[in-house]
Amino acid sequence: MSAAGSVPIDDPWKAVVSVREEESLDAELVARFAGQTGQRSVGVTDLISLRKAYFRLLVPDIPIPAPRQARLEQGRAVHRDLGALLSREGTLEARVRRDGLVGRIDILSDLPVEVKTATAVVDPDALVTNRPDHVEQLAMYCALVQRPAGRLLTLVTEGGSAPAVQAVEMRIRSPGEVLAEMRRRADLLRAAWAAGSVDSLPRCPWYGRGCEFEEAAVCGCTGEETTGSPVILEAAEGFRESREVEERVRALLAQASGTRTEPAFERFREVLYPRRAYFDRTAVTAVTTPARAPLPPAPLPSLAADVYARLSEAVESGPAGEVARLVPRSSDPEEEVVGFRGRPLLVRTSRAWERYRPDELVERSPQYALDLGLRCAVTGTDSGLVVVGFERAETDRDRIQVLEVRFRSVTPFSRLLRERRRALTAAIRERVPKSLPGCAAWMIDDCPYRSECGCAASPPRSTR
Repeated sequence: MSAAGSVPIDDPWKAVVSVREEESLDAELVARFAGQTGQRSVGVTDLISLRKAYFRLLVPDIPIPAPRQARLEQGRAVHRDLGALLSREGTLEARVRRDGLVGRIDILSDLPVEVKTATAVVDPDALVTNRPDHVEQLAMYCALVQRPAGRLLTLVTEGGSAPAVQAVEMRIRSPGEVLAEMRRRADLLRAAWAAGSVDSLPRCPWYGRGCEFEEAAVCGCTGEETTGSPVILEAAEGFRESREVEERVRALLAQASGTRTEPAFERFREVLYPRRAYFDRTAVTAVTTPARAPLPPAPLPSLAADVYARLSEAVESGPAGEVARLVPRSSDPEEEVVGFRGRPLLVRTSRAWERYRPDELVERSPQYALDLGLRCAVTGTDSGLVVVGFERAETDRDRIQVLEVRFRSVTPFSRLLRERRRALTAAIRERVPKSLPGCAAWMIDDCPYRSECGCAASPPRSTR
């Protein structure tokens, strides 16, 4: 059987890979899986603006206005570049899931910490008025992890080499009341998705403030809708600055280098399939603004979506921070590496009829081992986990398989990343994509570039 994707049979990285079943974790996740519903999860950021969350699901391709996009990119860059430093404050981007509510806490230490970038700081007592979305988000994280207090860490990134820092701690009067309000909002949003109507949702706090759906004439909001519940904001109190935290974080940030190498790859998938990455980078696509039209009810999830949703719930339903971002040792690729108990994690679904024998994983689905090897090389770890959900399985017990992939050395993966970085950069510069490895056979039929990429003429590859 030939290997999938762009992985030759005799690729040297295969010699350093060993695979075994993680039977104890398999049993643990099966037990968790049985209690999951597969209902559509709702994120904390969705609960801040229900109308935006509604349209974001049903009309996902609306471009964000340039000024706001620039601020978002700046925020992401700060989170990414300073992650290794801020990780000394606690667990990075800790995942937490409870009652169909999902949060990703920037830093979880003795209390949840939300990191924001801004052009200026505001007086702590004015946060509820001036930055209510920041306060609500932090309060909801506190409720999810049942902590009575949280910290808002604001980095002022304009006008200086190192960001100015403000650390404001706040208390939550009743985490239980906040959690109840979160559930109520989530139920409203799910009902709106099911009905295909936003009429029951409260006024969008972003109306008139650069909302992409308003500017694209998609949403139909007037600004006269009923205001949302103040329960969460009213639960926040006791705002005070922490000078000790500010000084500690300021000292950490002073260690950051002022230079940053632009990464060649944004996602690990681009390393696996660099020819597709070439066309994605160089294709010219026109951005069109769709005309406003009635939106259909949200579609029912497919079997694959249901299995993946339940599997994700099972993986993330453990203690807060069990699933978290691992600190990278390089900026390439930009994609974060998600870890489970400190090891890189892949969650995948498969339509295969049979479970994997550990000794055949590399040949049946080499992209799993290669992807994990790259993530281990980037984070300095020597093993990772693949959690596979089998869509055709008849019982939950047969639906999950957990495989541990170990690497005797990650050097071949580091070398492959460097080689493909150089090859992709050269291909883009010279406009010659055929020097890059071809994509997998299963990718070709749905590829928008199949008439020009040349992958169909490459040797056939047989597995997904």
